[in-house]
Amino acid sequence: MKRLAYIGKIVEIKTIKGADFIVSATVVCGSGGKWMGTVKKGEFEVGQLVDVFLQDAILPETEEYEFLRPLHFRIAMRKFKKVPSECLIMPLAKNCHMGNFINSHVGDDISEFRGVKKYIKQLPANLAGIALGSFPTNIIPKTDEINFQAAQHMIDKLQGQKYYCTVKADGSSGTIYKTNNHFGCCSRNLEFKPSETTAVWKIANDYELEKSMPAGFAIQFEMVGPGIQKNRLGLDKIDARVFNVWNIEKRCYLDAADAFDFIEKLNMAAVDILVWNKTFNITDDQTLRKMAEGKYDSGYQREGIVIRPMIENFSEGERLSFKVINLLYKD
Repeated sequence: MKRLAYIGKIVEIKTIKGADFIVSATVVCGSGGKWMGTVKKGEFEVGQLVDVFLQDAILPETEEYEFLRPLHFRIAMRKFKKVPSECLIMPLAKNCHMGNFINSHVGDDISEFRGVKKYIKQLPANLAGIALGSFPTNIIPKTDEINFQAAQHMIDKLQGQKYYCTVKADGSSGTIYKTNNHFGCCSRNLEFKPSETTAVWKIANDYELEKSMPAGFAIQFEMVGPGIQKNRLGLDKIDARVFNVWNIEKRCYLDAADAFDFIEKLNMAAVDILVWNKTFNITDDQTLRKMAEGKYDSGYQREGIVIRPMIENFSEGERLSFKVINLLYKD
């Protein structure tokens, strides 16, 4: 697992209004980004090297991290007294499960050394199915949006470009694809055998995608509805919110307008659009955090937002696409 834990350096410590025992610390993690976290007053100082654990990191069940047991050892973004806490900041560990970790440098990825695993939203057993095989990563990329705190290069490149912003649906990842000789339905890690009870196959059957979907494409979406992630969208049945269309032969995502047109022709629902074809000129983190706040129509806090250019492009070899988590969201 990568991008879950880094060696960081504290560059700023600020008091928190109304807080006697905690302060806000800002850490830089090299290519791992710049993050804010709450720490105990007096335990850290500017310039100190620290361990930094990011969103959806699951830490080992050891005595050092026992205080995380009520959270199932998982790191999640929150606000404390209206101040962002986007990571867990810990003193630099002397040891790890693989032995001593010496000569630490800011930006070192220590995910493996610290025994960190990634939290993945799983389908409930009654909505999963019998595996046909692994997710076909040889022809379709998995979805894994980078957090904006680690995507400054993307934010810089997006300046002045036309962009769009969508709501991040709170569900479980699904992919449906069709080639000239195969139709497949997948969760994040597995492809499933056809079944009327498997959630992703229910979606495929409801929309008759095996017939209507053109060969050579894959759609990627959040599976949402009863039994999935507390059904925060408040739906009556299992459904999909599509956010990607992948051209298998050309090995590229469709541009925004083409993708939403593709989704509409399948009579499926896309993720909700908040901003469409506007010029991106956001330079401060607080504006992005504020954009992420809001609620689903059901009244639940939404998980966050995703920001992309209208025309697909890349930044430092990665697809230009990043997410902003709503710090008021709790799962």
